[in-house]
Amino acid sequence: MAPPTNTTAAAPPSTPTRTDPGLTRHRTWRYAVLVLAVGQPVSSLLFDLLSDEMMQSGPEFSPLIPPGPWFAIWGLIIVASIAWAIAQVRPSTIRPATSIRDRLAAPLAVVFAGFALWLATAAFGQDNPLGLVVFVVYLVAFVVAWRRVVAARDEIASWNVIERGLLYLTMGVYSGWVSMAFFVQIGTVVQGAGAPYDTEWGITWQALVLAAAAGLAVLFAVVSRGSIVYALTVTYALIGVGISTADAQLTLLWILAIVAVSVLWASTLIIRVVDARRRMGLTRTRS
Repeated sequence: MAPPTNTTAAAPPSTPTRTDPGLTRHRTWRYAVLVLAVGQPVSSLLFDLLSDEMMQSGPEFSPLIPPGPWFAIWGLIIVASIAWAIAQVRPSTIRPATSIRDRLAAPLAVVFAGFALWLATAAFGQDNPLGLVVFVVYLVAFVVAWRRVVAARDEIASWNVIERGLLYLTMGVYSGWVSMAFFVQIGTVVQGAGAPYDTEWGITWQALVLAAAAGLAVLFAVVSRGSIVYALTVTYALIGVGISTADAQLTLLWILAIVAVSVLWASTLIIRVVDARRRMGLTRTRS
C-alpha cells in the first residue's frame, strides 16, 4: 500500500507586499519627513513675503548674535536635510523591519517642523519668548535622534559613504547651529525685555548665557560621541559671537567664547579617544 500523500502544498516563505503594515507605516513616516524638510525653505519664503519683521543682528540688538552673513549656514542646513530626506525615501531602503532610518523619522520630523514653528513665533517679533519653547522641543528631538544614531553606528557603517555622510552632516550642522541659536534666542529675549548689554550687570548675564551654551555644547558632544561636524558648527557659531562681542567692545565675552570653543574641542577629543580605546578593547576580547 502506498503511503498517504499530503495534498496540501507547502506555503512559500512569506514575502513583504506593498500592503504590509510595516511597509505602509515606515513609508508614511519617511514621506512625512520629506514633506517637512521641503517645507523649511517654503516657510522661509512665506515669512519673507508675509511678515513685516526683519531679522536683526549687531550689538545694538544683541551682542550674542553672530554677524548677519553667519546665518547663511541655514542654506547648508536646509539643503543637507532635504538631501537626507530624499535619500531615505528610496524604495530599496523601506522594509518591514524597523531600521535606524525609521527610528530617526519621528525626531527629525519634529526638527523639520520646528523650523516653520520658530518662524511663526518670530513673525510676532524676533524676541518673542515663545521661540524659546520651540528651541527646547528642537533640542529634545536632537538628543533623541543622536542617541539613536549612536546606538546604530554599526548599522550606519554598512551604508554607502554618501548616505552616511548626509546623515552625519545633517545631524551635526543642524544640531550644532540650533543648540547655539537657543542661547542667541535667550539673549534677544532678555535684551528685548529691557536688560542692558554694556553695563556690569549686562556683561554678567551674557557671560552666564555663554557659560550655559558651552555646557550644552559639551552635553551634545557626549550624546553624539564626539561628532566632529557638531564641534565645527558650534565653533563657527561661537566665532561669530566672538566677532559681535568684540565689535561691541565686550572683551570678557569674546574671551569666554574662545574658552567655550576650547572646552568643546577638549571634550570632543577625550570622548573620541575613550571610544576608540573601548572599541579596540572589544576587538581584542572577541579575537
